Amino acid sequence: MRVSLIIPAAGLSSRFYQSLSPSDKKVPPCSSKLFYELNGEPVLLRTLRTFGKIPGIHETIVAVSPEMRPEIKGWARSVQGLKVRWILGGKTRAESVWNALKKTSPRSEWIMVHDGARPLVTPHAIRQVLKAGKGWEGVILARKVVPTIKKVLTEDGRILETVDRGTLYEAETPQLVRRETILKAYKQNPKAFEATDEAGLLEAIGARVRVVSHGDWNPKLTTQTDLMLAKAMTEKNHSQEVRVGIGFDTHRLVKGRKFYLGGIVIPSPKGALGHSDGDALLHALADAILGAIGAGDIGEWFSDRDPKFKNIRSTKILGVVLAEAKRRGWRPFHADTNIILESPKLYAHKSRIRKSVAKCLGLPEQDVSIKARTREGLGPEGEGLAVTCEAVISMRKVTS
Repeated sequence: MRVSLIIPAAGLSSRFYQSLSPSDKKVPPCSSKLFYELNGEPVLLRTLRTFGKIPGIHETIVAVSPEMRPEIKGWARSVQGLKVRWILGGKTRAESVWNALKKTSPRSEWIMVHDGARPLVTPHAIRQVLKAGKGWEGVILARKVVPTIKKVLTEDGRILETVDRGTLYEAETPQLVRRETILKAYKQNPKAFEATDEAGLLEAIGARVRVVSHGDWNPKLTTQTDLMLAKAMTEKNHSQEVRVGIGFDTHRLVKGRKFYLGGIVIPSPKGALGHSDGDALLHALADAILGAIGAGDIGEWFSDRDPKFKNIRSTKILGVVLAEAKRRGWRPFHADTNIILESPKLYAHKSRIRKSVAKCLGLPEQDVSIKARTREGLGPEGEGLAVTCEAVISMRKVTS
């Protein structure tokens, strides 16, 4: 079974922003609700990680808005197990799906569509939908309607009748459809871009679609309340599963060396002396992560006596440490750093350093703090002889 996964994620999040409290609205809103954190990572990233555990998905196409692209670059590469392509979405959900559908491989017999704002879907539910496709043109995940439903006269609110809920289901995602059938549905329906889900498109051309009923909680995060409830659900019993690590590193500054800081080169007549590239900021972060997961220190992992580490880039050092943290079930969700340096001045470079560190850690920029300090001429840093960096990293145990 060959499946292409489509994640429509280009919405403006207008209802989410409208639901924010007045105090939250004082801060410029995030470009999308999908970048708000859930269990230490962006909602969209959590959604993608879940599908990374599903065999049979051969490609993933995510439809986003132009405003989302800078934010995505900070963590997109950290998605493991999925071949992700990012494309521009449309004005409606259905148009975004169509834009993505045109990019899917003709070799894929099936298309699976899942809302980016449904991060709590379980691998079990996804597998159930995949298994149910045989003999059908479409399958959707759905929940049986539980509340009593009233049909109401909208003008005055008068109840007309109590609806029999025995055959009612609440449509959710993922929705699995045959590629040739969904293409046909789009081409035959002049109002296809107004459809609210794939099942509706297939129903319009008489295709056979079935539901897979489930009893889990798979909400679409539409308002701030939805996000708060999802946080409460995912963070339940996780109060003891957060750790903090502290890192510290100092390097002598000498002529004839490039000055690496936070993964980028800073213009300077001097650079940091070291067995590696001497990036004190990334070394401090790596040490902080190792401390948080109880895995020793950077010297134990990358000895300056080992020639194979000569001139190694510190981005690689940090990558190895993050991979070890992930193997043990830990991920960073916030980093706070100090750079103590007299010269060169870092004001013009802090934004670039922040972007680079966020990318290295796989975090949104708002979760990375870069602070620059001088020593007012005191000590080796103040005399321009050294650079010192301090880092505090917050790690969360991730169980799913």
